[in-house]
Amino acid sequence: MDTDTSQSKCTKWSHLNKYFKETLHSDGNNNITFKCLLCIPKEKLISTSTSSNSNLRSHIKHIHPSQLSEFNKCGKKRNNIDDNSAAYKDKQLKLDEVGKISKKLNQTEFDKANIELIVSTVLPFSLIEHPGFIKYCKLTSNRVPASRRNFMRDIVSEYNDMTTSLKDELSQVNFVCITADCWSVFHRSYMGFTVHWLNQTTLERTSKGLACRRMYGKHTYDNIAEMIDKVLSEFNIQNKTSLIVTDNAANFVKAFRVYNENATIQPSTASNHNQDEGEEEEVIRPINISDELENGVGNLFNLTLPQHQRCAAHTLNLIATTDIGDAEKDTAYKILSRRVFGKCQALFNKQNQSTQYADQIKNVLGRYLITPNATRWNSFYDAIKCIVSNLNKIDEVFSITSLPPFSRPRETLFLIEYCKVMQPIAKSLDILQGDKHVCLGYLLPTLTAINKSLKSLSSLNYCTPLVNALQKGIEKRFQRYMSSSTCQISSALIPKFKLNWASSEEKISIKEKLVETLKTCAEDAGTQGSTYTSSQPLVQNDLSHQNVTEDDDFLLFEDDLHESQNNYDLQKIVSDYLLNHNIKSPEDLPITLKEAYIEYNTAVPSSAHVERLFSAGGQVFSRRRGSMSDTNFEMALLLKFNKYFIQE
Repeated sequence: MDTDTSQSKCTKWSHLNKYFKETLHSDGNNNITFKCLLCIPKEKLISTSTSSNSNLRSHIKHIHPSQLSEFNKCGKKRNNIDDNSAAYKDKQLKLDEVGKISKKLNQTEFDKANIELIVSTVLPFSLIEHPGFIKYCKLTSNRVPASRRNFMRDIVSEYNDMTTSLKDELSQVNFVCITADCWSVFHRSYMGFTVHWLNQTTLERTSKGLACRRMYGKHTYDNIAEMIDKVLSEFNIQNKTSLIVTDNAANFVKAFRVYNENATIQPSTASNHNQDEGEEEEVIRPINISDELENGVGNLFNLTLPQHQRCAAHTLNLIATTDIGDAEKDTAYKILSRRVFGKCQALFNKQNQSTQYADQIKNVLGRYLITPNATRWNSFYDAIKCIVSNLNKIDEVFSITSLPPFSRPRETLFLIEYCKVMQPIAKSLDILQGDKHVCLGYLLPTLTAINKSLKSLSSLNYCTPLVNALQKGIEKRFQRYMSSSTCQISSALIPKFKLNWASSEEKISIKEKLVETLKTCAEDAGTQGSTYTSSQPLVQNDLSHQNVTEDDDFLLFEDDLHESQNNYDLQKIVSDYLLNHNIKSPEDLPITLKEAYIEYNTAVPSSAHVERLFSAGGQVFSRRRGSMSDTNFEMALLLKFNKYFIQE
């Protein structure tokens, strides 16, 4: 090999000229021979491959160990230069390599990526020290993950930063809504909280996980009240919480009844004669002071909880599962429904208990049957709807499972009518559990839409008792909300609804309440008497210019309000708003109404958000956490929900 060729093959090792000199000796196997300059006057020749200088390093390591450290530094310095520039500058990229060159992760970025991986996928923290994971990291990134101690230190740091940021955000808003729920798994109980507020400019909703605390002892009303107060105090939002939404559990209801007799949304006219079945009267009861002191809760006498509302979705679910039992007072309905639902349940059992039958059902229907699940509220309706949509093939399914089929047409018509009757309830449950755009103002229009749909169901042959039971349940459980000033004003402030959902008799009353609300807000803000000029022209309602969705079709009401403008500023604001159909979203509201909207519609109608907190990985964390402390459990859960939640 000639000198030029030899030199061209080793130019990338020019940084080693201090230690080696290339000779002219080389063989036909792409090897190059170097002379060690440190061994002079002795002549030492080392042969190495043109693609690796490992033989040169081995010589330094064994013969000149004192020079090894400096030799390695020269190598690292040269490698950095080569890796970042020359390796790609001198070589023309292939088409599929364009855009794939990226900088190497430093250790801090690498550790953050590992945190996101483990938290977002709810993997156990011990994975960071698993030999398989360490080997994977070495192969893919040539880096070793942090020790578990450092990993947990980074978790704590990220959690503290997240908490500090959340407190800063909450300090800048005037109204928040809290959802809370208790949850038990693997012999441990927790209480979770989520917080919600509206951006004061865009009116977009922000939802965050607030806390997830271990509950010790019984879930009594006083323990629950103390836990709620501690969390609100920790984040300094006691006076900002407009509403706390929980399920209908008696311990939650009693906690708010005892520690704030005005905490539950009250109707505009007092009417306590129509209480829910199984619920105690909402009166203040005497407390045995000695007993309270013995239990260590004497400090709770000064505790006052914010306003409370029961989850509307839970309440609707109670109507759909419990109150419909009144329909069975009709003997004909009772006999028919039990026989039909018994056949459906037998079919569900066959699929769940036998993989052979499950495969045969899928071969016939092209899918598995939906089976009821106690934790999914609409699952029974969805299961019956699945059967109804496959009535043309269901007889074959009964045949292969050796079950008695539906008698036609009576039992099949019953199932069709059942789905038609329950569809408004199922639709409303989905609406009220909405995440971003649904607020408290959706409650009354949704209930009105249910009643409207149920009243339109005429000429039913079998399910009239079911309709009557649903109407009775809605009236019993939601009467206080239908007459609540807070709920009425919340709905009126949503441009999508205004007063179109209300009856003719209620519209005048609700409008007066809205004017009084604006007056109170103006007095509190010191802006009473300011002049308002509507910048929105009055136009006719034209649905062709609106984006009508499936939910809009369900929540659609006729606009029959015809009102002349008033001379008073606040009345004029309300009148212009109710008649101006150019105001189609909360962002279009005038500033006075926008402020009222934030105050009344920060709240949400259901506690589905806190259930999403637990479903974000809580059960999986509990199964895998091993010896994870309750504090670490809370940090991991909230980091996943607030920072690393990935929609699957």
